[in-house]
Amino acid sequence: MNDMFPNAPDREWLAGKVAEMIEDEEEILPDENLMMYGLDSVSVMKLIAELEQRGVRIGFDELAANPSIDAWWALIESRL
Repeated sequence: MNDMFPNAPDREWLAGKVAEMIEDEEEILPDENLMMYGLDSVSVMKLIAELEQRGVRIGFDELAANPSIDAWWALIESRL
């Protein structure tokens, strides 16, 4: 949690959001390509909207370039 931005996402929040997006009982490995889990573009757009509400601006193309929890978190963290 970021003291300056109390609503800022953290890694645990991201992992939970990805789990909701995937809707699979399988454990999601943080460095694995989320497309292999059936991730779709509509879910990514919803995530982008939620991130923006939390003060993080990221484009679809940035997330699509490397769709993994590790890569997404690195990108989010760089914007906090």
